[in-house]
Amino acid sequence: MRLLFLRGKVPTDRDPKQIMFNKLSECDDMYTQLAYKLSAGGTGQIWYWGGNRHVGYKRGFSEHWFPKFKSATMQVAPDVIFARGGFPEYDVVLNRYEKAFKIYYGAGKRYFPQTQFKKYGLILVDTPEQRKGVQDRFPGARVELLVKPAADNIFKPVGGQKIYDVIFVGNESKGDMKGHRFVLSQIPLGLKVLVVGIVSKKLRKKYPNVTFTGWVPRKKIPKYYAQSKVAVIACVAKDSGPRVLAEALACGCPVVVRAGLRCDFSKYVTLDTGMMLWDDEFSGGVWSMVDNYAAYNPREYYLKNLSLDVAANHIRSML
Repeated sequence: MRLLFLRGKVPTDRDPKQIMFNKLSECDDMYTQLAYKLSAGGTGQIWYWGGNRHVGYKRGFSEHWFPKFKSATMQVAPDVIFARGGFPEYDVVLNRYEKAFKIYYGAGKRYFPQTQFKKYGLILVDTPEQRKGVQDRFPGARVELLVKPAADNIFKPVGGQKIYDVIFVGNESKGDMKGHRFVLSQIPLGLKVLVVGIVSKKLRKKYPNVTFTGWVPRKKIPKYYAQSKVAVIACVAKDSGPRVLAEALACGCPVVVRAGLRCDFSKYVTLDTGMMLWDDEFSGGVWSMVDNYAAYNPREYYLKNLSLDVAANHIRSML
């Protein structure tokens, strides 16, 4: 297979160096790792627009940043194009390689292809509800649920003493989309809580007994999971299939998931991995999970059902 993976725009809201890697083993981007798995036995390229950088990760697998996609080409046309997000900048590439099989995935509000290009052979979504909506509007495409893994080279058990009862990973966002204010207001007093990510001074001041790390590189997050008994995921409905869910399980940390999150719960929240809780039972449920965290086996479940190899094989079976 010759794979072209359209990854998106070089970020302008943070330092681009945060996504610059010279070795595949150091790359913390799940989609790059997934593309490598998909292209196994063939060749693969990752494309960004809005930059100028070219790096070869492995023989036959490379990443390229172009100022614009209009002049970007591959020496040999791709067999498969995977479009992550429905950006208009992709259209010139999708139309150029007419014979390539096209895959689309756009999390959150982008789960519908947003551009003029509509000829996708496979559209991946996060929930059964999204699947039905996309099938109604794109009757010619195959629509399937995505198995969303973690970057397995980064997110794995690292060992460590359990210092914290609860870990919450995410940068604070407008409208409490990640659920920071909800979680901190619901965690029972007496539990040791760790928040990993950027939060406001106002939130830090309001909860002086909570440990806040601030921003940390993703490669350092597994050690915090290792120090914690339970991970809490409380994103609102706008956030679709959040990556932190798979990352916690990959690190062997059982999860408490707030009901209402947009994902296929049956894939992630099981008797082996944790529990889903409605808002009125959240506080008591978290306490119960902390008391019984050792009874869960999320890492084994992750490897069998959600890993990069599982995800890549699932997608490859639909080509």
